[in-house]
Amino acid sequence: MTRRTWLTMTAAAVAVRAAEDPLVAEWRKIAAQTDGVVGAAALDTKTGKRVSLHGDDRFPLASVCKLPIAMCLHAMAAEGKLSLNQEIDIPKEDVVLTVSPIGEQWEKRKKWPLDEMISLMIAKSDNTAVQTLYRLAGGGEAITARLRSWGVTGVRIDCDERSIGNFARGRMRRLIDDPRDTGTPNATVDMVVKAIQDPTLRADLQATTTGPKRIGGLLPPGTVFGHKTGTTGSQGKLNGSTNDAGFIRLPNGSDLVVALYLKGSSQELDAREKTLARLAKVAYDWASALRSK
Repeated sequence: MTRRTWLTMTAAAVAVRAAEDPLVAEWRKIAAQTDGVVGAAALDTKTGKRVSLHGDDRFPLASVCKLPIAMCLHAMAAEGKLSLNQEIDIPKEDVVLTVSPIGEQWEKRKKWPLDEMISLMIAKSDNTAVQTLYRLAGGGEAITARLRSWGVTGVRIDCDERSIGNFARGRMRRLIDDPRDTGTPNATVDMVVKAIQDPTLRADLQATTTGPKRIGGLLPPGTVFGHKTGTTGSQGKLNGSTNDAGFIRLPNGSDLVVALYLKGSSQELDAREKTLARLAKVAYDWASALRSK
């Protein structure tokens, strides 16, 4: 490569950076302070303005997968294939004792209404609920097909959560590179937009108690938001992915939808969550500034 060619390419790259949206520039600064790969997308639902950083790259979903499962079950209920108040039997093999209010009570209570299981799966990230409801929704192929029918082409569901968790043990680098059970930030935003059209799912997202330091960690006090978190395990210091996706109510009453991912970081959880909080805060400031112009 000649010096002239190198200078031409460098000038072109600088020009592209100079023209990129200010939010992306802020996201790049935040991403440079972590050792992982940041993926972020934001959509102002009022103006239709959308920006992303690594928006079409794939990231492990972890428990973000619970949102499309819930969406499919609500769709099946609307079609008359299920009833949200029907009692669901939970077999012993689905019981998980970590992050599971249902699992903790299983010895005394083995049937739960479908709508309550869905709410716990979203708001509490219940790992027993997702094992049973993944099957009830038809499994990975059916869930992914439903997403495709809604135009959500960059999210795929392949395995139940226990299976993908077992695969990840001792194989974290392979999990990060595996296309199964992954989502792109852009497609995750599309999925959340679809989800919050359902008032019940919107309320479930708003009731989420996991990951309070992520999307909501740096927002102004009293800001309304809803989200679904996801966190893989770690192998040594290597974390697969730390995620959050949801909506933020802007001062004028409309929604900013965001999808935030951080994969392959060796930082501690607090630092990873702080990265997601900073990404969300600058997105909130960006959308608020758009409206004030």
